[in-house]
This record gives sequence, structure tokens and C-alpha cells, in this order.
Amino acid sequence: MTAPTGHRDLALLTAGVAVSTAGDAAALTALLLRLHLDGSGWVSALLAAELVPIVVLSPVVGRLVDRIETLRLLLIALTGQAIVAVPLALVRSPAATVMLFAALGALTALVRPATASLVPAITGTAHTARGYSLIATGVSLGWIVGPAAGGLITAALGTRAALLIDAGTFAVLALACAGLRARRHPRGGLESRTEDSPRSGFRLLWTDQTLRVALSVSALAVGCAVIDNVAAPFRFIDQLGATATGYGLYLTMWGTGALLGAQVLPLAGQHRAETSLAAGNALTGLGIAGIGLAPGLPLALAASVLGGIGNGMCNVGQSALISRRVTPQQTGRAFAASGALIQLAIGAGTACAAPLVHLLQPDGALTAAGALALVTALAALILARRRARAVEPSSIDQAASAVP
Repeated sequence: MTAPTGHRDLALLTAGVAVSTAGDAAALTALLLRLHLDGSGWVSALLAAELVPIVVLSPVVGRLVDRIETLRLLLIALTGQAIVAVPLALVRSPAATVMLFAALGALTALVRPATASLVPAITGTAHTARGYSLIATGVSLGWIVGPAAGGLITAALGTRAALLIDAGTFAVLALACAGLRARRHPRGGLESRTEDSPRSGFRLLWTDQTLRVALSVSALAVGCAVIDNVAAPFRFIDQLGATATGYGLYLTMWGTGALLGAQVLPLAGQHRAETSLAAGNALTGLGIAGIGLAPGLPLALAASVLGGIGNGMCNVGQSALISRRVTPQQTGRAFAASGALIQLAIGAGTACAAPLVHLLQPDGALTAAGALALVTALAALILARRRARAVEPSSIDQAASAVP
């Protein structure tokens, strides 16, 4: 693959991911606004419908990504998402809304590992960090623009319009993918069949010591970070005296930090993926604890930027590390399993958040969660730096280039 082709494909995929992510965020905002009128139970059901398919279907989608030509599979899933989004826009029943949103989540469970597995085929093994950095940048931009756009569209045109626009963004991403020249052709021979068990993806992560430690720490950090989602409105508005505008500024600052953090690993060198992931988890924990400890709004906002930078570093570092630790024929299972692990952590953190906020107050819950993530991540960072010193970057790059 020539460099211009790689640049073109990566730009296409990043633009498509950014548009689709913005559409997803806008649609989620619109659906939450619709279902809150039916009660908090339906809001919880909607959020569960987004999370559960990624966990439950991870063994199936991982095997599909490692069996079928990736771009073809991605186009099928994106077309399915565009089709499902249309009736989702038209139905009014809360039960039907949740069921269709779960179907959308099932297809999302397929799109994410397929997209992550396609990046090395576009960039080559020597430039995966840059590829994942650009994809993470597109996702971050989508999540910055999407919620605000969803609120504005819902207020002006209604929920149905926001969801139909989301269907259009799936079509945009599908068109972007249709224009890609890179291909990933997984091997479907005896080797893949002998490893093709429901738990093969989790086994790939668990049997590799580096991935086992790094992803376990990441899951813990994510579980702690999710507590921020519940505690932050009470912290900023009730304790720090921020207005709704101030709370929105906090979200923007976190998102801006994530954009900055996504650029770190390509600058540091992709052989530092493990170190970058551990450092990102540490910064995320430090940022969350900082929000809890801040005596006033300005320092809390500064801590939000720090946490966002860590978040962005984690997003890129985790993808780059997985792609370097498994063979190209295993990435579908590995990415699907890691996605399921992170979603489980999100579910656990969300379940713990309300009791912690009630018990410790918002500032105490944020401080405790951030401190736990920070201490664990610092231990992982020490291990990562020791391993980085033990293995020269040149030998790592040679090993990566030798992977078939």
C-alpha cells in the first residue's frame, strides 16, 4: 500500500467516523429527552440497551470480524444501522424504542472491532498509532458536536428529525468505507477454527501478560471515570455553584482534553503504547480526583482538561497496544473482547455511582474514585516503564514488522 493511498483511506474513515459519532450522540440525546417523559426506568433501559449487546455479543462479533473480509462486514453492519434507525425514528412506544435501540447496539458491537481491525490494514504496522490517533480525534469531535446538535435539532425539529439525521450519518460512514482501497482478509483456515471458541477473544487478552495487566487497569480506571458522569452535575452545580452553562463548559473542556490526548502517542512513538495507556489512566484518575478536590470552578475545569487528556491517551494507547500484541488474524476477537471488558466496567461503575455519591457526597465520591484509578495506574506505569527499558524500540518494531 502506498503512502498516499493510506493517507486517503485514513482521512475518509476518520471523516466518516466523526460524522457517524456526532449522529449517534445527537440521537442518544434525542432519545433520552423523549424517554425521560416516560420515567427513569425507561431511561435506564435505553442505556442498558446500548451497553448489553456489546458485552453479550462480543464472542460472536469477534469471530465474524476474524472470518469475513472486514470492509464487506463493515458495510453490511452500517447499512443495517441506517435501516434500523428509520423505524426507531418513527415509533413512539418506549418498549419498541428500547428494542430497536438494542438492535442498533448489536450492530454497533460489530462496527467497532471491525473499524479498529481495519486501521492496521490501512496504515501498516509501523504507523498504527497515527491511525488510531486520527480515529480517536474523529470520535472526540463527534462527541463534542453531537450532544449539542442533538439538543438543538430536537428542540427545533423534534426527536424524529434527529434520529433520521442519525440514519443519514450511518449512510455517510458507509459511503466513506465504500471508497476505501485497503482490505483486510482474515484467514479462515484450520488455525482460526481451532481458536474459534466463544471465549477465544478473552483468552487472547488473558494469556498475554502485558494485555492482562494493561486492560485490567484500564477497566478499573474506566469504572472510576464513569462515577464522574453521575457525580459531576451535583459537583459542579450544587457544590461549585456553576450554572448549566458552566456544566456544559466542563463537558467541552473534557472533550478538548481528549482531543489533545489523542495526539500524544504518535508523537511519543507507538512502541510506547503500554506506557501511554498507563500514563493516560493515571491522568484520568488525577483529573477526576482534581475535580473532587478543587476549591473552586476554575481549578475544577482545569482538572477536567487533565482528565480529558488522559482519556484521549487511553483511547489511542489501548487500540495501538492490542494491535501490536496480537496477530492481524486475531484482532477482531481481541478488540471485541476488550470492548466488552470496558463496557462491563462502565456498567459496574454506573451501578456503584449513585450509592457512592449518596455516601461520600459528590466531591468525596470523585476524590475516592480518582485516587483508586491513579494508584492502580501508577503501579501499571512503573511496570510498563520497566518493560520498555528491557526491550529496545528497534527490536519491538522488527517484531511487529515480522507479524504476518
